[in-house]
Amino acid sequence: MFLKRIEIQGFKSFADKTILQFDHNITGIVGPNGCGKSNVNDAIRWVLGEQSTKSLRSGTSMTDIIFSGSEYRKPVNMAKVTLVFDNTTKVFDSPFEEIEITRQLQRSTNEASYFINKTPCRLKDINDLVMDTGLGRDSLSIITQGNISSFADAKPEERRSLFEEAAGVAKYKKRKKVSLQKLEKTKENLDRLQDILDELEHQLGPLEKQAKKAKQYKTYKEELSSIEISVLVEEIEALNEEIEAIKNTLFENNTIHVSKEASLNQQEIDIQELRKEMHALDRQINDLQGEYTKAMEESYQLEKRKVELDEKRKYRLRQADALERKDELSQMVQEARFEFEDRKNRLQRLQAELELHTKSLNMLKQKSGGIIQQNVEEQQVLQQLKNRQQVLENMIRQPFTHQQGVKAVLSARHSLSGILGVVSELLIAKDDRANAISSALQASIYHIVTKDEASAREAIGYLKRNRSGRATFLPLDIMRPRYPSKEQKVIASQSKGYLGWANESVECKEIFNDLRDRLLGNVLIIDNLVNANECAKRLRYQVKIVTLDGDIVHAGGSMTGGTNRHQSTPVTAQHELNRLKEQIEGQKIKVAHISEENRLIESKMDNETDTCMQLQIEVAKLENIFQTKKEKYESLQAEYNELVPQENTQDLQEDDIVVLMSKMHARIDEITSSISSLRKRRYDKGSMVEQLENQMRMTRREMNALQSEIHDAELQQAKKQAYLESALNRLNADYQMTYEYACEQRKEIDIEKAKDRVVELRQAINRLGNVNLDAPQQYSEIKERFDFMQGQKVDLEQASAQILQAIDEMDETMKIQFTEMFHKINKELDGIFKAMFGGGKARLSMVDPQDVLNTGIEIDVQPPGKMVKNLQSFSGGEKALIAISVLFAILQARTMPLCIFDEVEAALDQANVERFAKYLSHFSDRSQFIVVTHRPGTMEQCEMLYGITMQKDGVSKLLKVQLKDAVHILEKEES
Repeated sequence: MFLKRIEIQGFKSFADKTILQFDHNITGIVGPNGCGKSNVNDAIRWVLGEQSTKSLRSGTSMTDIIFSGSEYRKPVNMAKVTLVFDNTTKVFDSPFEEIEITRQLQRSTNEASYFINKTPCRLKDINDLVMDTGLGRDSLSIITQGNISSFADAKPEERRSLFEEAAGVAKYKKRKKVSLQKLEKTKENLDRLQDILDELEHQLGPLEKQAKKAKQYKTYKEELSSIEISVLVEEIEALNEEIEAIKNTLFENNTIHVSKEASLNQQEIDIQELRKEMHALDRQINDLQGEYTKAMEESYQLEKRKVELDEKRKYRLRQADALERKDELSQMVQEARFEFEDRKNRLQRLQAELELHTKSLNMLKQKSGGIIQQNVEEQQVLQQLKNRQQVLENMIRQPFTHQQGVKAVLSARHSLSGILGVVSELLIAKDDRANAISSALQASIYHIVTKDEASAREAIGYLKRNRSGRATFLPLDIMRPRYPSKEQKVIASQSKGYLGWANESVECKEIFNDLRDRLLGNVLIIDNLVNANECAKRLRYQVKIVTLDGDIVHAGGSMTGGTNRHQSTPVTAQHELNRLKEQIEGQKIKVAHISEENRLIESKMDNETDTCMQLQIEVAKLENIFQTKKEKYESLQAEYNELVPQENTQDLQEDDIVVLMSKMHARIDEITSSISSLRKRRYDKGSMVEQLENQMRMTRREMNALQSEIHDAELQQAKKQAYLESALNRLNADYQMTYEYACEQRKEIDIEKAKDRVVELRQAINRLGNVNLDAPQQYSEIKERFDFMQGQKVDLEQASAQILQAIDEMDETMKIQFTEMFHKINKELDGIFKAMFGGGKARLSMVDPQDVLNTGIEIDVQPPGKMVKNLQSFSGGEKALIAISVLFAILQARTMPLCIFDEVEAALDQANVERFAKYLSHFSDRSQFIVVTHRPGTMEQCEMLYGITMQKDGVSKLLKVQLKDAVHILEKEES
């Protein structure tokens, strides 16, 4: 049997899996109306690719073929039908002896799946497999009542498809259709190709001109590059020298300006202090002047009294006797002695005070010398710190001065792709871990991080071309983290001095996490070297350990440590600079404190000097008065001794006028001395203020002049720097050269003439205007494409001719095969018609014999005893019998492996049904028949019957009965 079995599940009324096994040549499928027997035919057509829901009688959607449930049964989610064929006779063009075709549809997704031998495939693969085998969904193999009834009524052109299927020209028609589609597509491609050719031809003219201009541009450019490198090197050298000179000038001027600004600030502070002291001195002088006026008034009154007393004494001395005269002289001697001793005491006190202040002045001078020396030493320390600060700032600004390769790559990073930075820039250490991280990274701090390996290769090529040194690169795409084992983490965390792992002590962007963990993920930080040694022992010397001081215990046990004076790295420079700034601020405070102390001492020295000078003046004045008083006293004492020898005078009382006058004179002298001293100091302060103000005015004028010079120098520096950067950028961008490499490429040429030629070449390049440097390449590519398209056009034209030739050959083949099959069928038709109708005659004719490929097919029949020329005049049963006759004629002319008849004899009467059924058995040895019927005559010819029933649940059930068993049962019941 060709069709061995059908497996149906979930298709229409077959909710449960149902298998129809075909073991006989003629198998009947019977059952009452509505039981689902025609669903078997629909299932076969569905598997073979039927896409029309109308033809399948399933509603508007393909999912309607899935069993949708009934009053007693739930719907199912899938329809699946499988046809199993015997291919031992190689009906199918396949090496397999059994072919299994399956179609499956899911309700939830509405997606259909196709399988050949359980292998997923396309619907096209199934159509190609069954093409020209007679098994197509619209082929001769599947005939329904509707096909039979419409055959006689169909137009001649509509009948043609049945004969084409019989002639086996369907594949040629399909190939012809495909060829025509290809021909149409080829024509469309030719049209598009011609449009492209026209467009390319339109582009070629302008591009050819642009290409010539580009070649001229390249000629100029090559000549320009051959001399401009030397010119640029010369310009860069000159600019560097000029910039360096400007920098030196700026540095000197800025230093002077800062010094003058500091001096000006200090002068302002000094003036303010002096003015405060002057105001204080003015107040003291005013107070003393008040006291002086009051003392002078009192002194005047005492002098007045003394004058009156002296006049009285003179009078009494002239009129007095010896005794009275002795008393007066005694009084005068007492007063003279008092004045003499008073002046002597005062002189001694002044001299003692002068000696004391002189000693104090000498001590202050000695102390001032020590402070000046200390100030010089502290200023030197401050300058050393500032020098170190400048070194660190230069290192931060230019961290790779001694790394020539790194510096060259970073300078050209804008013209190189994928340069992300240097490790020291990308991994930022925490403040107290800088030394540890620097030691952990070691030489890696100068490694360059790139996006990928290609970027690293490009940068290495750049270094080689320019001979700019070497550098190590870390492609980010191949960085794989390295971490300690869990055991190592536990041991480390329990060790003394444990501070964590090095990768935890740096900050970086997320993109660099793998880089960080690659370099630092398995490096441990311990507080000091002793604890580091102990921890290394516990870790069996398998982990690298660094300390906060930068000491290292390497994996394996070797150690690195010690200090290098001012050995900073880009990692530690910023942290050291921060600490250094704090030291500088502290040193500035210390220097300022010493300067203030020196200023106070100098102020005290000035005061002591003024005091000494004033005391010297007072001593000198008092020495004269003392001498006068002494002479007066000695004179009166001698006179008194002559009058009264060896008689002592009595002491004066406190309220004596001489005593009072002496005290008053001492007070006036003291006030006068204080006022003189204060006025001297006030004058000196005023002179100092005036001097400082003059100095400030001069300093401001000098600072303004300096500022103007600095501004001009900065403008010049900016201009020169811009010219320098422009020249360097031109070297880098235009020639891919570093300045150092360009110096090596410099030629010995006349620079002045070269400069003139550079200007001429640049003017020539500018006159060219906009230049499309890609024009030669574009012209070449478009010309190549144009020539290629021309070749394609020729190929397409040849292909069109070949397709037309193939169509002609297929047309000829179809004509021959169709004509041969038409005559075979026509030859068989008359005999079969006579057998079916019991006589008469029938023949086929072509409507247009000249157009075999498109002609319709007419059927001329004449049943016995009738003269009917129009098929429309026949009854329905006669039309069905005519169609069946034609069908049998086709089966006689061409063997079909499988035929499925779905109630094709429904319109026939009983006699014709029996005649049809008997004739059907004539083909059973050549073809397999599956007959859906409810006519007893047909059933009698079936070797096997499948009964289809439907219970209340709306599900089709299958009953298999062999005809001989049914006859035996019937005979047994009748007996």
